[in-house]
Amino acid sequence: MTKRAENELLDRMTQEMTASPGFVLPIHLDLPTLLSLVGALQLSLRHPRNTGPTSQIVRQLINGIIDRIETHGFKATAELMRLGFNPEHDI
Repeated sequence: MTKRAENELLDRMTQEMTASPGFVLPIHLDLPTLLSLVGALQLSLRHPRNTGPTSQIVRQLINGIIDRIETHGFKATAELMRLGFNPEHDI
């Protein structure tokens, strides 16, 4: 893809996002899938160059997921997910 085509794609994507600010994608995940997804996202946050605004969004998403599952009574799963922020607890 050329640089011009990339820029045009980004412009179109920005227009889509601006036109639909309230769009939310509902998804339903079982606990094993959710645990895997959170773990993969936590691993991505360890990359030393992953420090921009998207890393902040991902961290907020993870924390929101952990809080929500804990609220639904999955306290051990939430505790395990929190340990995923600490490399010393890698399995």
